[in-house]
Amino acid sequence: MNLLTLLLQMLPLLVFIIADTIFNNVKASIIIAVIFAIGQSIFFYLKTGRFDWFILLDVVLIAGLGIISIVLKNDLFFKIKPAIIEAATIIFFLVLIFSPDTFLAGYFGRMIQGVKFRPEMIAPLKTMLGYMCVYILLHIAAVLYTAFYSSRKMWAFVSGPGFYFLFIPVMIIILIRAKLFRKKTKHYQL
Repeated sequence: MNLLTLLLQMLPLLVFIIADTIFNNVKASIIIAVIFAIGQSIFFYLKTGRFDWFILLDVVLIAGLGIISIVLKNDLFFKIKPAIIEAATIIFFLVLIFSPDTFLAGYFGRMIQGVKFRPEMIAPLKTMLGYMCVYILLHIAAVLYTAFYSSRKMWAFVSGPGFYFLFIPVMIIILIRAKLFRKKTKHYQL
């Protein structure tokens, strides 16, 4: 999953927030977000000629949980959608972590064109994926907590931009560790 996919997943959430601010009607806001997500998926397919499975899963969840929320007159089902997508991401990352090194090198070699993964790069990559799993798990907890116990505005902040605000310190730590790792491997090469 790349950054563009994460940003595309946030768009229906932002549409929901904007619609909710304008109409102050959960049912209308969910319907607008569902229609937007379906349109977004169709646009992505027309633009690229393929479906992105994460975006498609996102659209199915938005539509399904949106319909359940409307029928039951409870927006909680719509609110837990980010936690479900992130749980699927954790499962995907765990598969990568526990897969053989050759599979992981081949997978990322296909995803990041022009980069040849050397064997010494695999362990730090698996460690980084492990940190991401912990980070995403913390975000899932925050999303679920705000979905159950906070206002819609607080939930919207935590489940949308809150993910990225919380990610800034994590990225700083990852970049520092990567720099230290490169410095250490340069020292051993001399």
